[in-house]
Amino acid sequence: MNYADMKKNNILLEVQGLKKYFPVYGGIFSRKVAETKAVDDVNLTLYKGETLGLVGESGCGKTTTGRTIIDLYKANAGNIYFNDYEKEQVIDVVTEGDIYKDRIRRQMQMIFQDPYASLNPRMSIGSIVEEPLIIHGIGETKADRKQLVKELLFKVGLEESVMYRYPHEFSGGQRQRIGIARALAVKPSLIIADEPVSALDVSVQAHVLNLLYELQNEFDLTYLFIAHDLSVVEHISDRVAVMYLGTVVEVAPSGGLYDKPLHPYTRALLSSVPVPDPEKRNRHREILEGDVPDPLNKPSGCPFRTRCKYAKKVCEMEVPKLRDF
Repeated sequence: MNYADMKKNNILLEVQGLKKYFPVYGGIFSRKVAETKAVDDVNLTLYKGETLGLVGESGCGKTTTGRTIIDLYKANAGNIYFNDYEKEQVIDVVTEGDIYKDRIRRQMQMIFQDPYASLNPRMSIGSIVEEPLIIHGIGETKADRKQLVKELLFKVGLEESVMYRYPHEFSGGQRQRIGIARALAVKPSLIIADEPVSALDVSVQAHVLNLLYELQNEFDLTYLFIAHDLSVVEHISDRVAVMYLGTVVEVAPSGGLYDKPLHPYTRALLSSVPVPDPEKRNRHREILEGDVPDPLNKPSGCPFRTRCKYAKKVCEMEVPKLRDF
């Protein structure tokens, strides 16, 4: 993967065969006895300026995928090619993450799910937003950084006075805005939003989603938007990737996925969404049998075969590859 090819195809990030396993220890000597396959051979492409939604049930590996892409977790295998437009260079986060850590951190930022836990309660809001500026050497003086913090807070709809207050003084929606301001501080190209509105009231969710949309247009941002709320993903995403048991089973444009899902798991996922229309209460619904298999002991072949009514003998041996339709 090289810079010219990625630039030609407008690709910002290319994930190939990504795997992240967590060891399980047990026994008297606490030895490694198994592995949890949280992310198992994930392939994704993010185009510059788009929003890719990543959806699936709780525990399917969405958050782990995002944290591994940004190098908070070290991948066990695979490649994560990031197109650094500033330096006209492609960085493989998996093999070169330690070498280019500062550049990766500056170019890729994360908005965390819990606005209560992601802000240091002992730091003022001004210090929280200023910290990435200090780390990455942005702003020559304290006064310069203070002005940048004011501008960032204004961008997310907060007044200058909040700089001198502390996280416990704010609501969930306001704290998430502070987290967004912190992520924007270093002018990243890619923001991984890990369920950024799931902990907020419904009335606040719309404001935060609209803010993310406005900031994307203003700063030419690319989003990997992780969520389990399908209606939220439909509202904000250009394309949607569906995960099941650590694997991406379907990727499609947002409209196409919701209008005509192809994978049986995607159909079941979408049919589970409540529809506030009495006339559609008897609509056909895909009901899955059984439970999600244990990631410690995944089925051979296709991970969905134990719950799929279309499963055949070949599904026990082969993992289906993503194909274009």
